[in-house]
Amino acid sequence: MADIATREFLAHLEALYPKQAEGVVSPWSLVAVTAFSSGNLPEAVPEVFKYALEGLKTHEQRLLLARKLQDALFKSGLLSGFPKAINALGQLYTAVPNELRDTKPLRDVSKSVETLTENGQHYFDQTYGETAATVQPYLRKICPDLEFFSTTFAYGYTYSFFDVVSPAETSFTMVAALIANDTPRQIDWHLRGSLRNGATLDEVKTVRQIAIEVAKASGVKWKNDIPDIHE
Repeated sequence: MADIATREFLAHLEALYPKQAEGVVSPWSLVAVTAFSSGNLPEAVPEVFKYALEGLKTHEQRLLLARKLQDALFKSGLLSGFPKAINALGQLYTAVPNELRDTKPLRDVSKSVETLTENGQHYFDQTYGETAATVQPYLRKICPDLEFFSTTFAYGYTYSFFDVVSPAETSFTMVAALIANDTPRQIDWHLRGSLRNGATLDEVKTVRQIAIEVAKASGVKWKNDIPDIHE
């Protein structure tokens, strides 16, 4: 792991992403930890956290970084599998100082199923745009339970919580996990979804590149071509 998540490699990944204002938590770090997790190299996650932490000066910025990486890994678990997410979150936990750790859920766990479903449908429609009209019925056809879970609990409870990870960053998390998982159909869906959720084309292309480089470094080998995105 140390030979992979080196300072030089992490600096390279950071430099790929469009430059952020001083003190802003750059999305490159959440893309990197997600790709490392999905690529089954959770040991690299603490190295990303420690490197990204160096550029942040205030407690609020440092807390936000810890929460962003935690929530990105949680969100990615629905795509790459919770065993990988658990391993990555466990590794992250060891690196996060006590003052930056959360002891209760970030989300409001008292929301009703109806509210979760409404929130989930809104973010699903926003992410898929005009293709929602075909994707959601397809899920319902192949497995009604999957469609209900996807709308209510994946999109409603998990993905549509934006207090820490924004809509665009949530899409970045999905893209990073899916690239490492070698699932081109879904990669294409969420590259386009990133644009609908507020990212620029340059940002999306950079996220794709970071995810590819991290996954490759983690030992991922692809059977399929990785979709790209254009105007």
